Amino acid sequence: MSNTTGKKRKTHDRIVAGAARLFRDQGYSASGVDAVMAAAGLTAGGFYSHFKNKDALLAEALRLYFSGMAMPDEVGYAIPDGSSHPLENWVQRYASELHRDHPAVGCSIPSLAAEVARQGPEVRAAFTDAFLERVHDLADKMGGRSRENVDTAIVAIAAAAGAVLLARAVNDPKLSARVLRSVRDTYHGQKEK
Repeated sequence: MSNTTGKKRKTHDRIVAGAARLFRDQGYSASGVDAVMAAAGLTAGGFYSHFKNKDALLAEALRLYFSGMAMPDEVGYAIPDGSSHPLENWVQRYASELHRDHPAVGCSIPSLAAEVARQGPEVRAAFTDAFLERVHDLADKMGGRSRENVDTAIVAIAAAAGAVLLARAVNDPKLSARVLRSVRDTYHGQKEK
């Protein structure tokens, strides 16, 4: 790889990582090209030498984010290997006030799913692939990808992501905390099959 190619790749990766964080924090629609490039410490003029459009950037940001490679400070997703109750441990971390209060370092599902649903096929395909990767990762931690484990993982992710989304949306702090606690309580003591 030439020095120029390597420098362009580093710049490209910096844009994608900054966009992934910005999109989760501010939302996709609210984050224009100028803001994305400013988050990467660059001017907007160079955007189109890296991406054909903003949707292509979103698709790449989702892939990078969900791969886990870009977000070492991510709140809410990691499940320690060897956990005796991986589903409960994951829900306890994910449906938390910490996750609710820090969308920039949280999961893309509650931050971006509604916007992704309105995007084109490239973005939706990237989100779908990444979502399934997360489902399979959680099922694997529960003992394997049996139909039951995959379905349980889907329900848990939907419930926890929905709780974080709703907890962020309501303007009553007590209700917000209750939404999160209700989901955590539902999974407390629940044994994986």
